[in-house]
Amino acid sequence: MEKVILRKINKKDINLLFKWANLKTVIKNSLNRKKIKFQEHEIWFNRQLNSKKNIIKIIYVQETPIGTIRLNKKLSKYYLSYMISPKYRRKGYALISLRLFLKKIKNAQKRENILAIVKKNNIPSIKIFNKLNFSLVSSKSNVFKFLYKL
Repeated sequence: MEKVILRKINKKDINLLFKWANLKTVIKNSLNRKKIKFQEHEIWFNRQLNSKKNIIKIIYVQETPIGTIRLNKKLSKYYLSYMISPKYRRKGYALISLRLFLKKIKNAQKRENILAIVKKNNIPSIKIFNKLNFSLVSSKSNVFKFLYKL
């Protein structure tokens, strides 16, 4: 398998992230479940770009961007989410990328525990979080909440 690289977002990534955010499969697995307008995305993107507490990385395989990993701080908790472009799904890239990301987070600085909220019908993500040693801490209505202790 080709080497996976994580790169911090920059201004040039705005259109790519907008395109990915509006993919049908992303919306289907999103807690938000609605299409995003570019104006909303632009405001959100600029906030993320300038954020000191949130982290967004673009996942690359060779020279090709294949997805994103986000760590957002809300109140006192960190929430993890990720997205792999449809062409690269079910090939192991999510697991490899998330392992690399979690390792870098551990090495970079002491962080709080990390939560991931996953829809119950998103079986691939559930399997990935189990493989990464996230613990299931809550099961409400249509979502699971997983916890990763650093």
